[in-house]
Amino acid sequence: MAASRHTPADDQAANRTTAVVPEEQLILSTLAPGPVQERLALVVALSILVVFLLITVGLLSGVRTSRVDAFVPAYLTAMFVCDSITAILLYAQFSILRSRAILLIASAYLYTALILIPYVLTFPGVFVPTGLIGGPQSAGWLYVLWHCGFPLFVIIYAFSKDGAPNKRIWYGTTRSAIAGSVALAAALVAAATFVCIAGEPWLPRLVLDGGHFSKLWPHFVGAPIALLSISALVVLWFRRRSMLDLWLMVVMFLYLVEVPLSYYPDPSRFSGGWYAVRVFGFLASSLVLIVLLYEIETLYAKLLGAVIAQRREREARLMTGDAVAATIAHEVRQPLTAMITSADAGLRFLDRSMPNLDRAKEAFRRIVTDGHRAGAVVENIRANFK
Repeated sequence: MAASRHTPADDQAANRTTAVVPEEQLILSTLAPGPVQERLALVVALSILVVFLLITVGLLSGVRTSRVDAFVPAYLTAMFVCDSITAILLYAQFSILRSRAILLIASAYLYTALILIPYVLTFPGVFVPTGLIGGPQSAGWLYVLWHCGFPLFVIIYAFSKDGAPNKRIWYGTTRSAIAGSVALAAALVAAATFVCIAGEPWLPRLVLDGGHFSKLWPHFVGAPIALLSISALVVLWFRRRSMLDLWLMVVMFLYLVEVPLSYYPDPSRFSGGWYAVRVFGFLASSLVLIVLLYEIETLYAKLLGAVIAQRREREARLMTGDAVAATIAHEVRQPLTAMITSADAGLRFLDRSMPNLDRAKEAFRRIVTDGHRAGAVVENIRANFK
């Protein structure tokens, strides 16, 4: 996705584009979060923390759950839909703003959507007991690459959104940029799938027989995901500018909370913590989507209000125009009638066998006077309706 060569005129256009105009302040990626949004994000984060504590050390720590194979495809399908729609909406915002950062975060959501396809095919028990493709460790390592890939995209997004104008803006066609983004996400998923399937015999064992996680899980799964999630959270905190940054921070917090829940209190699949991680994963997948849909609803409401206001303004202008026309017709009719009468009288004085020039001049002077009076009437009317 290399940018094409640009000119000084492009730099001027970039400066105009990167300056947030009032219309762009309605877009999630440029709209600064207000106190209400910040409090709401804090409430969501605290609620997640409370649920985490209840599951790990609270009342829910002793809850025992059973295996439900239908849960996995239903959960992954819902996540695929959410991530795909989020990516599409972010691509739409990129086509408006032409921001490389938005293109990156759209690629991140597309990456998480696409990697769910090999993940569900390798997960044991969804189609066949051992997974449709790959080996026993394929699903676990795809989970690692899934949860490490998204924070990496977020970190790159956070660093790229505050760069120089000629680096923040895409100068080529948006269609080629989106096509390149889709190709990049698909290539990364294909590479991850190849590694996790073809290299499965040589990968460290993350999952033991019976779905229990091995002692390597905290080192190869928890540590890299936690490190990348914390890094993304810190970078976003210091570079937060928009509502998108705010809610991506909440998403990264969810990724961070998933790490201990995956292994504690019960390090196995289909445990209470495992189900909670899936619920948190779905929430992380849908948070930005919910905010984007709310933004669209708000934009539609503002657009409807603007259309109604414009219609009322147009109707008011039409009524004002009718009033002006009626006033002009009423005020100008009298001097025009007098001018016609004086002109007719002046012509009669000139048509006589012995023209009466004095009377004709007097009639024409009245025409001039009435003409000035008509002009004054028009000026007064214009002054009244300015």
